Amino acid sequence: MGKIILTGLTHKGHTFKLSYPIINSQKKCIARCSCGYETEILYFDTFGGVKYLQLKWEKHIKGIN
Repeated sequence: MGKIILTGLTHKGHTFKLSYPIINSQKKCIARCSCGYETEILYFDTFGGVKYLQLKWEKHIKGIN
């Protein structure tokens, strides 16, 4: 895998975008919301990363409702 491909996570103007910076010689996955919220997505290079991203998204959206 190596990367997660988003297919339109949006809710009330909130949108996640992913970037893959190299930090300390390691590729990371960073999810940034249009509101400024930012979090690292662990396990992004496996199927677990998709579930982890979903968990972070749901937690973020629940916090803004």
